[in-house]
Amino acid sequence: MPRVNGNARNVILDEALLMFSEKGFKPTSMRDIAAAVGMRAPSLYNHFKGKQELFDALIERETTYIEEVLHASGAMALPGDDPSAYCSDEPNAVEDLVWRSYAPFFTDARIGSLHRMLAISRFKDERCNTLFRQIFIDRPIALQKAIFTRLVDAGSFAPCDAGLAAAEFHGPLFMLMDTEADPRDAETFCRRHTAAFNETHRKGSAS
Repeated sequence: MPRVNGNARNVILDEALLMFSEKGFKPTSMRDIAAAVGMRAPSLYNHFKGKQELFDALIERETTYIEEVLHASGAMALPGDDPSAYCSDEPNAVEDLVWRSYAPFFTDARIGSLHRMLAISRFKDERCNTLFRQIFIDRPIALQKAIFTRLVDAGSFAPCDAGLAAAEFHGPLFMLMDTEADPRDAETFCRRHTAAFNETHRKGSAS
């Protein structure tokens, strides 16, 4: 997994992410993390008061990273972002943009580690379960809902339940994320899925 350049705090968070993604949050101790970093356990507490504080800092860092990666690709990262680019009349441009919205979830090692960390702990830790849903289910659906709402308002899509359409769109892609599908297969599916969705929902469609 790529490491974040910087101070001891980032080194600790890098090792914690790796260990949490392999062993889970609860089974990993501060002593385990200290050993992986190469420091004595008491020294670790100079940076974080405890495992929960370390975990919270890791989540803040990684969710910010996801937002930065998506924004850098020109994709929406927050429900309040402008969805206008998704309203292009050029099908290939829309397919490209939608794939850029999902590609990091299949290609970025850090995001993959975050996914595994929360996935393996979600049924044993309610906080991990909540975060898993927020990051990999609820936020992407909220983004898609904003996009579909704009498409309907612009007259590009026929009137529809934007929330339901968003869930229907994200569902199959989430399943591919959850099974860690090959990025090439994910891209092929994402483009076909986007084209089919546009064909179904665009205004004037025979359906």
